[in-house]
Amino acid sequence: KRKCEWFQRRMLYDIWNTETRSGEKSLAWHLYEFLFDQGLDILIEPSSASGEVDLISMQHHDDALIADAKIFNPEKSKGLDYIAKGFNQIYLYTLDYNKPSGYLVIFNTSEKNLKFALNSESSFFQYIQHNNKTIFLMVIDIYPHETTASKRGKLQCIEICEDDLVKTIITSKVDGTGVDSVDSAVVSP
Repeated sequence: KRKCEWFQRRMLYDIWNTETRSGEKSLAWHLYEFLFDQGLDILIEPSSASGEVDLISMQHHDDALIADAKIFNPEKSKGLDYIAKGFNQIYLYTLDYNKPSGYLVIFNTSEKNLKFALNSESSFFQYIQHNNKTIFLMVIDIYPHETTASKRGKLQCIEICEDDLVKTIITSKVDGTGVDSVDSAVVSP
């Protein structure tokens, strides 16, 4: 995160901006390269029951890393709904691979700040726990701000709530004892 934001911001933004249709994939490849350089043995876009996760570390490890990269840029139709779909994808991949956690890596290519309002306590890695799965959310801001922080004016922020990412349908049914019980199901946004 820091390496991208401090030293590679302009290069990464230019990679995305040059070819916005394939820019997300190009940024994901940059992520793969970094993880490989750190010694992580990875598989790129392996198939599963739910599709192709961007990245999974070798599956024979108990602590395999599952990650998917997404772009955040509401002006380019990559806003709340797009991030919610990405959240759903990574959640389903954790189910497919029977892993306790996954990472949604979000490259912010917008001048707006992306904020998550989550039920979990704040930490360096924000996360959502749902159905015994933990999805970590990492935002990497690669927008090349032209002015210093002191000259940018008021913060422009887009907030995404946990409920925006985990849509739950509550239904009531009668169990075998004749008592109403509540079921909930995750719904893809």
